[in-house]
Amino acid sequence: MPRSEKLLRLLKIISLIEHRQGATIETLVGECGVCQRTIYRDIRALAESGLPVYYDSATRRYRFTRQVFLRPLTFTVDEASALLQCLDGFDHHTFPLANALRSAQDKVLACLPSERKEEVRRLRTVIDIRFDAPYQVSIATFTTLEKAINDQRRLHIVYYTKTRDAITERDVDPYVIVYRDKAWYLIAYCHLRQAVKLFRVDRILELSVLPASFTRPEFSVEDFFAGSWHIGQGEPLTVLLKFAPAAAKWVKDAVFHPTPQLREESNGMLWFEVTVNGDWEITRWILSFGPEVEVVSPGWLRQKVATLLRDAVQIYDK
Repeated sequence: MPRSEKLLRLLKIISLIEHRQGATIETLVGECGVCQRTIYRDIRALAESGLPVYYDSATRRYRFTRQVFLRPLTFTVDEASALLQCLDGFDHHTFPLANALRSAQDKVLACLPSERKEEVRRLRTVIDIRFDAPYQVSIATFTTLEKAINDQRRLHIVYYTKTRDAITERDVDPYVIVYRDKAWYLIAYCHLRQAVKLFRVDRILELSVLPASFTRPEFSVEDFFAGSWHIGQGEPLTVLLKFAPAAAKWVKDAVFHPTPQLREESNGMLWFEVTVNGDWEITRWILSFGPEVEVVSPGWLRQKVATLLRDAVQIYDK
């Protein structure tokens, strides 16, 4: 175990004992997420380091004979307001972490001195943050995925692929759950495809934990999405677009992708070049500009967008 993890756990044990009038072994185990044997070793290490820790048999709690060096955790007014305003933004009944976030909000408020609480409540009305409600996922599915990732256990899933309108069964090694564009996704190694793939959690129809375990390799979410427009996967594709002046004013000031190459002409036209994984996300983005953008290359994407626009016109010409 990394030394930093043990140090953080020891500091947490000290804080729990000092600021809760002592702590039972069950509380320490539950709060620290380790077994009783580890807690006993940690308590012994604290005592050997000179901290005045002892076991109060009357209350079945570990206590200190005198106050030690840690002060209770608290927040400034600005810190608490910023944190609570962001937590408010995820307060949807469809959000799997909603109950935990509400509990965290209560704890943040509880640790504030009374004079700060009123100031924080007032500041929470100054800024209102709301994120779009996510696609609903099963709490049981979400919890099972979390535990499987933590325990490094292989999963068997029944998955619906919307683009192919097909249901498949596959074994996966789950790496991480991510939240993007109002949806939860599982990044996992798929044994059927022999590759790391992206699965939308609300499209996992069934799942079960398998006896087999796995060792997760070095993995970075940032690297996985590095070439994506948002979350899309596929072969790298370099797209060159030409925006009319009306749209160019907006496009050049917004951040749609971290690596576009922009070149503005004297007449206001904007050349926009970017390399992305796959074409479906950027195609939808291009279509959102209607006649204000032209696909210059690649030729097949230019033809695809032209066909989609013609099909749209036919709907309105009926």
